[in-house]
Amino acid sequence: MNTVSYIKVIAIVSFLVTLNSGCGGGAGNTLGGAPTNDLSIGRMKVAIMPEYDDPSVLAIYDGKFEEASSYPIKTSFLIPKGSVISDACSLSHEGQHFCQLYKTVNKGVLDEVSLLLPYPNFYLSFHTPQFDTKGEKKEFDYLIKANHPIKTMEVDIQQPLRSTAFSISPPGSAALSEKNGTASVIKGFNHFTYKFEGVSKGQESAFKINYIKSDPSPSVDIKYTSMKTPQTQSAPYETQRNIKAIIYSLFGAGVFGIVVVVAWFLRSRKAKRGRVA
Repeated sequence: MNTVSYIKVIAIVSFLVTLNSGCGGGAGNTLGGAPTNDLSIGRMKVAIMPEYDDPSVLAIYDGKFEEASSYPIKTSFLIPKGSVISDACSLSHEGQHFCQLYKTVNKGVLDEVSLLLPYPNFYLSFHTPQFDTKGEKKEFDYLIKANHPIKTMEVDIQQPLRSTAFSISPPGSAALSEKNGTASVIKGFNHFTYKFEGVSKGQESAFKINYIKSDPSPSVDIKYTSMKTPQTQSAPYETQRNIKAIIYSLFGAGVFGIVVVVAWFLRSRKAKRGRVA
């Protein structure tokens, strides 16, 4: 096969790969908008809820940018690697949620989620990868890495229901702003709230969380799933994780199939030309 034929193969495969890409989470969408490198977040609340409705951590990032000169603005958030995003929204001044397209990029130990915001308020919710619920003792680190300077950041950690010996090792710069064991008015959860002032861009804040929980069920009923059903039934978020894995597998198989078909086609043409000659 000569150089020209190789170029044709590469061009065909590249074109077909492009047709097969762009699945999941707004991948493949071009995110324009005004740059936000010089913007800061005025306030930001991070809610961390282990085993809330899934054997993972439900996290919510909610806050407001300081006023920009123009909108929409482009921003990004760093979240635990492999998380499943539920909502990526901008909130209007009236509090109405406007869901946005987003793009997720692997940044090593974290994923970067990029999106456009038509308003300064943002709301991002997601579930981290599941952890083992067989053992009673749970221990994990939750890392928050700031994507912009933050004037005030509040971190609210919720204790799972039916758990004991709940303890948190916060960063040294965190100030406990509420008494330990403060009970929530909703469903009786205990909350532990920490406050940060003057968070710089790129600053990392890691919380080590430990507790004991003997049963594998989450704190609240999983949507569309009865708590009485067998524990082998997959939760909705696990289904999303599986779908993502299947999509990536099919994409890889599709690319391989395309290469095989193109190679077979070129070999057939070469053999036909040989017979004609």
